[in-house]
Amino acid sequence: MTHLAISASLVLYKPDLPTVERTLLALQKSVRLARQEYTLQLSLTLVDNSDDALVYGKVANWLEGIRSEVPDWTLQLVRASGNVGYGRGNNLVIATARSDYHIVINPDLFVEPEALVEALRFMEANPEVGLLSPAVFGESGERQYLCKRNPTLLVMFLRSFAPEWLQSRFARTLSGFEMRDCDHEKPIHPVEYPTGCFMFFRTRPLQAIGGFDPEFFLHYEDADIGRRLLKVARAVYVPRVRVVHQWARDTHRSLSAKLITARSGWLYWRKWGGVFSCKPMAEPKAVRVGLPRPVGLDVSGSSTPRVLVTGANGFIGQAVCGILPSQGYRVVGAVRGKSPAAPTLSLQYLEMDRIDELTDWAAVLAGMDSVVHLAARVHFMQETAADPLAEFRRVNVALTLNLARQAAAAGVRRFVFISSIKVNGETTPIGQPFTAEDAPRPLDAYGVSKLEAEQALQELAQQTGMEVVIIRPVLVYGPGVKANFHEMMRWLRRGVPLPLGALDNQRSLVALDNLVDLIARCLSHPAAANQIFLVSDGEDMTVTGLLQRTAAAFDKPARLLPIPMFGLRMAGRLLGRETVIQRLCDTLQVDISKTRRMLDWEPPVPVDIALRKTAQQLLEK
Repeated sequence: MTHLAISASLVLYKPDLPTVERTLLALQKSVRLARQEYTLQLSLTLVDNSDDALVYGKVANWLEGIRSEVPDWTLQLVRASGNVGYGRGNNLVIATARSDYHIVINPDLFVEPEALVEALRFMEANPEVGLLSPAVFGESGERQYLCKRNPTLLVMFLRSFAPEWLQSRFARTLSGFEMRDCDHEKPIHPVEYPTGCFMFFRTRPLQAIGGFDPEFFLHYEDADIGRRLLKVARAVYVPRVRVVHQWARDTHRSLSAKLITARSGWLYWRKWGGVFSCKPMAEPKAVRVGLPRPVGLDVSGSSTPRVLVTGANGFIGQAVCGILPSQGYRVVGAVRGKSPAAPTLSLQYLEMDRIDELTDWAAVLAGMDSVVHLAARVHFMQETAADPLAEFRRVNVALTLNLARQAAAAGVRRFVFISSIKVNGETTPIGQPFTAEDAPRPLDAYGVSKLEAEQALQELAQQTGMEVVIIRPVLVYGPGVKANFHEMMRWLRRGVPLPLGALDNQRSLVALDNLVDLIARCLSHPAAANQIFLVSDGEDMTVTGLLQRTAAAFDKPARLLPIPMFGLRMAGRLLGRETVIQRLCDTLQVDISKTRRMLDWEPPVPVDIALRKTAQQLLEK
C-alpha cells in the first residue's frame, strides 16, 4: 500500500472541549477506513490561542485524557504567544510540517467516515491539485454554500453590514458569490474562495506560498490563501468528500466582531481590489511528465497509413491536411468544388460535385486506415432554412452515418468525428466547466444534430468493431478564421473603442493548431478508441482579457469602455441584438483533464502565440 504522511492543525480559542472531542473522534473514525487502502503516518497539532494559562491547563489535561480514544493520531498541544490569529496559529504547524498532505480543520468540524479516504483517492489521482475543498452540511443536513467566488467590496459590505432588505435587492449578486448557480453534486474548479473550516492541502505548494498571510487576524484569510494557491496549483471542490459543520456566523453579533471583519475586508481589498467585480482566477497549467511525444508513426514493416479527410477545403480541414503528411500519413482530402492547393506525393484531393447522404464512397475508402470527418452544416446566426433541424439532420446525421457505414464495410480501423461543444449546452457557471462525461443538453438544432450523429456512430462502433473517436471543440480561432472572431479582430486592428471593458465571464477557446494536433493524436493513440474528448487551449479568458491580448497581437492598445454587463444587455434589447450580446456575456468553459490524462496530451501552442499568428495572417491579407 502507498505510504503517506498527513499532518493537521486545529486552532483553539477558549474552546468548547466536548465539541472538539467530537471533531477528533470523527477524524479517528475516518482514519480507520483510510487505513484499509493506505499506510498512514498521522499527526495533529492543537494550537491554543486563548492567551490564558488556566484555559491552556484545562486543554492540556483534557488532551491527556482523550489520547487513548484517538490512537491513530499523534497529538500535540502548542501554546501560542497570545491570541496571534487564525492564520498565524495554523502557520506555527505548517512551517515545520514534514508531510505529504496537511489538513486545516476547525474545532467544530466533523468529517464523515469516508471523507479522508475519498480525499486521498482524489489527491493521489490528481497530483496537480494543491487544495481540496469538501461538501459542507449543517447538523440538520442542510447544505452550507461555503465555497465561493472572489469577494468584492460590494459583496463584503452586503454580507457583513447591509440590512436584510438591501441584501434581498442584491440576492442575485450574493447567490452568484456563493456559487449557487453551480451543481454541487459535481466537482467545481477552480475554487477561488475555499471554505476555511476544512482545507485539505498538498503540503509542498502550501509551504511554497508561505501558508496563511499573517496580516489577516480573522476572516478573509481563506479567501486570500485560495487566490495565492491558485498561482501554483489547482483548487477543486470535491462533493464526495463530505463534512458536517457546527457553524455559527459571528460577524453581526458584536461591535468587536464587526471591526475585525471590516479590518480584514479592508486588507483583502487593498491587496486584491475589486469594487463591483473581480477578475476570475485562472488555474495554473498542469505540469505533466510522460513519455516523449511521437512526431510521427512507426510504420516499419507496414505501408504508410492512409487517411481520408472530409471537408478538406474548410477552415479546419485545410490545416489538418497540411499537418498530417508531416506526421507520416498519406492524405486524401475530399472537397466540393476545386482543390484548395496543389497535390503532393503525400496529399491528394478528391474533387466532388456534391457530398450528401447518398454519396458512394466505396472507391475512395478502399485501402483507407482512418477517416477524419469534418464536413458538416455549420451553425448560422441568421438561419434561413424553413426547417433548420431537418437540414442539419440531413447533413450532420444522415451524411455522416452513410460515410461511416461504408467506412466500416471497407475495413477502416478508426473514424474521428469532429462534433461540437454545443452537444453539452450553451453556457456554464464560472468554475464548473463542461466535462466529456456530462449528460448532453443541446439547445439548438445544430447541437441536436451533432448529438444524434454521435449516438449513431457509437451504435455503429458496437455493431461493427470500427473504432470511433469523438472530439467536441469549443470556438476555434486561427489564421483564416471568419465570422465574429474575424470581425472582432478587424475592429481591434482599427483601434475602434468597444464597450466590452468590464466583462468578467470566462470563455474556453481552442487555437487551430492545438485542435489539429489533437486530431492527429486521436488518429494513432490506442486509448482514444471509442472515447469522447473535449478540447481547448487549457487556459480560459474573460472576454475583456481576450480583447486585450488580441490587440497586443497587433501591437496596439485595446480601447475598451468599462460598460457594466447589465448595460450591455439593455442595449442589446433596445437594438435587437440581444442574442449577440448574450453570447458575449455568457460563460462557457470546458474541462480537458480527460483529454490530457488519457492521451498524454498538452496544447502545444500558447494562446498569445496563436493570437499573434492569427493577427499576422489578417495583416498579410
